[in-house]
Amino acid sequence: MKAAPLLAILALPAALALGATAPAIEPYRLAADRHETGGVDVRAYAERRKVDGPDLPLRGAVVALVPSSDSFVAEVERIKAQARDSLRTYRAAALQMRRREEAYERAVWEAGAADLVLSSLVGPDGRVSFEGVAAGAWLLWGRLEAWKPVSSKEPRRHEKELFTLGPRLVGFWAVSYWMAPVTVSPGVVAAIELTDRNVWFSGVIEEPRGQDPGP
Repeated sequence: MKAAPLLAILALPAALALGATAPAIEPYRLAADRHETGGVDVRAYAERRKVDGPDLPLRGAVVALVPSSDSFVAEVERIKAQARDSLRTYRAAALQMRRREEAYERAVWEAGAADLVLSSLVGPDGRVSFEGVAAGAWLLWGRLEAWKPVSSKEPRRHEKELFTLGPRLVGFWAVSYWMAPVTVSPGVVAAIELTDRNVWFSGVIEEPRGQDPGP
């Protein structure tokens, strides 16, 4: 029986490795039990480039609705601020954001509240809707990744023979993030707009490829 605490330590949830802490889930459970629920309607689009042109849906963007967390917001705000310090921190920021997002969602799952992590892809109409959401404070988190290939000069054979070549950049993901607090009230549908003009943070995730050492 005394081995249980040790096993718990050895099985420490992966989310905690990134400092992710789940919020108190009791208020959401109580609201759901009382049938105090509302909805969130999200419209995600790039604003029209011409006066008479259409807005363009941000198809493929991931929109997540998670319980509000001051510690999560503080952590991603810190990453955003540090991204301005240098090129190195900027190049690392977008991937750090994604890892923090994933770690926080895992923390909520591991707290036994998987149903409180709501996510969906933006469809052709540029909309995402969440229904039956427990009343309370939530956080809307959006992410859109666009692949940008990079053409780089192939090293010559003698360069491969003389030097130990590092990874060569083959492309990168241009990543846009949105973050917005949402208060869900019983019987009310909160409307949120995510556009190319209100992006909260933008960065890159690079995709290097190891150099072929040649024959």
